Amino acid sequence: MKLTATQERILHAAAGRPSHDIEPLPPNVNAGIRQRVIDGLVKRGLVEFKRGVYRISTAGHEAIGKPPKTDKPTLRSGTKQARMIELLRRPKGASIEEIVAETGWLPHTVRGTMTNALKKRLGLTLTSEKAEGEPRRYRIA
Repeated sequence: MKLTATQERILHAAAGRPSHDIEPLPPNVNAGIRQRVIDGLVKRGLVEFKRGVYRISTAGHEAIGKPPKTDKPTLRSGTKQARMIELLRRPKGASIEEIVAETGWLPHTVRGTMTNALKKRLGLTLTSEKAEGEPRRYRIA
């Protein structure tokens, strides 16, 4: 796939950014041609529009010879978050109250950590079950 010098600069810059965002575009891409340049990259599958942002795609990485980084966030052992994950990995899982007792966090901090850190950042799948007369239990699927 033959790329123009501008397309190549955009893709190389995006591949080097942690967010893989194509913005900011090079100075030679003025407001008049900005959308045409982006549309050309999207049409060729080199760029994807996700969550309101244009980012380099896997095909874009391949086109410039830079494989996409697949580094997953690492989890440090001995942290409160790591202990929370251990509790959630048990067959019976854990209740909010058990996690609060183990970490010393407030209940809203535990719920926020489940949503932001575990689900969104680490990509874990959480399930919950509520038995009659028992607290809701969460576990990692």
